[in-house]
Amino acid sequence: MKEMLGDRIRIARARLHITQAELARRIHISATAMHAIESGGADPRASRIAALAAVLGVSTDYLLGMDTSEDEEDAA
Repeated sequence: MKEMLGDRIRIARARLHITQAELARRIHISATAMHAIESGGADPRASRIAALAAVLGVSTDYLLGMDTSEDEEDAA
């Protein structure tokens, strides 16, 4: 099964041991909005994907499923 954006966010978030609410706080959105993104109920705009990638330490390509490398350094 192909991983979706929400799956990749969840994996990266778990690696950092942060909650959905904490991730939402760090990118300045509500916990409800973060839940919707992670569960696939909302498509975030590009600026939110970039913010998520920055906080999670992964590339936007990884989050979007265009790169299988989880670490930003590996993607460069």
